[in-house]
Amino acid sequence: MTARAQDLPQTRVSRDDWVQAALGALVDAGIGRVKVAVLAEELGVARSSFYWYFTGRDDLEAALLDVWEARNLAPIIDRAARPAPTVTAAVLGLFECWADPDLFDHRLEFAVREWARRDDAVRGRLERADARRIEAIAELHRRYGDTDDVATVRARVQYHSQIGMYALGVDEPVDERLRMVSTYVRIFTGVAAKRAELAAFERWVRERSP
Repeated sequence: MTARAQDLPQTRVSRDDWVQAALGALVDAGIGRVKVAVLAEELGVARSSFYWYFTGRDDLEAALLDVWEARNLAPIIDRAARPAPTVTAAVLGLFECWADPDLFDHRLEFAVREWARRDDAVRGRLERADARRIEAIAELHRRYGDTDDVATVRARVQYHSQIGMYALGVDEPVDERLRMVSTYVRIFTGVAAKRAELAAFERWVRERSP
């Protein structure tokens, strides 16, 4: 059991500092780099201070997966469920996840996917997360009248194509991505988006583009 807050020593790092350091190691070098001794050296603290916040490395790894789900699962489910007047507006709302790294961290996503190759428990959690994301997108399409099969296929195509683009390292300029958005929406929904919907999405993206 971790110590109570009032019992913690006056160290220079917090529990979140440990988690953030571990996330950086996971993303940059893989789960094999997430070691207490390595992280302690990076943080400039004694290795023993780790145990004021965590019961062991398994506890830290669980915290990493919690962060991953908060960053890469919750926003997709939230936007897929968000009310919208049309299916095209709903799908554009979901596209926000792919346009803003604060809503979907693809580097963290693929670090977890690589981790899952060597850890059955992580693979199971990843598979459940994939299923939940696809189901959330399918439910979006069902709300606008698609049958179960059509909604499921549209969700799979939409989700798998985006994950595939990340896997292939596709890095289109913002202007090119925005030029193609209306075509993606029409293919994913079978309906043309309204100009006002596309314009609102473009404004949203450009406000967040460097």
